[in-house]
Amino acid sequence: MNTKRLYCAVLAAGLLILTGCGTVNASPQHAPTGSSTEVASAKIASSLSERIQNLLAMNDTMAQPMSEKQIAILKRALDHDGKVSKTDYDQAWSNYQQCVIDKGYAAPTSTIYSDGIRGSTTVTDADDRGEDALHKAQDDSDACRLSEYQSVDEMYRLSLGNPQLYADRDEGFVDCLKRKELVDPSYTAQQFKKEFEQSGEEYSANPEQYPPKEAWQKSQEVYSFDFYDSQVQYCFATNGHDVKTWAPESDEGVWHPFRNNNQ
Repeated sequence: MNTKRLYCAVLAAGLLILTGCGTVNASPQHAPTGSSTEVASAKIASSLSERIQNLLAMNDTMAQPMSEKQIAILKRALDHDGKVSKTDYDQAWSNYQQCVIDKGYAAPTSTIYSDGIRGSTTVTDADDRGEDALHKAQDDSDACRLSEYQSVDEMYRLSLGNPQLYADRDEGFVDCLKRKELVDPSYTAQQFKKEFEQSGEEYSANPEQYPPKEAWQKSQEVYSFDFYDSQVQYCFATNGHDVKTWAPESDEGVWHPFRNNNQ
């Protein structure tokens, strides 16, 4: 096991709660799907504006409140039916990077998808600094993300990839595929969940016959869509599935917090 890296998934369509983090394991498909116990077609809010109002109302109760800069961006979005502009999305990312830099680290990185959408998973490599340094860097990064970027990121993704505000991000993903005419109109979130499981089973069986990368590619053939199509990956990314980090030995979006600084 590579103890130098830590993955911490931050879901775009859920409450502002960091998910559990852990060191990398052998399975590349580490990103979870929505819970099968979720109520079908449940919504996180009735509109983008209502979701923003809910986030603002919760801010005072958060262990890491939003900064005034992030609050200002969200309030500007309320003047545009809850839609965050690309300019404000990019500014929030810049604010997050600067927050991390101010703590003495290198600027955070991420995977990038169509139209400049950033991946939702932080992959941290401490370069042999040890687990304490690894966890400290990730904790500091998470605090900055919540302060400067997380809510803006959520709202920007929702407006593009899940405008119906489905609580189950897999429903949002499938709705995105349908709106872009990338799957048959009869395709369902349950079908995607089943194919996701089949893909994992296929990958687990293939390494005995193929090299890891080839086994991974073959495991993606179970889907009813082209996994590598840029618009499919756009739908993945805007619904919190950072698929570019799933592939075995992927180095995309890896953050090295201790490089290019004096720590």
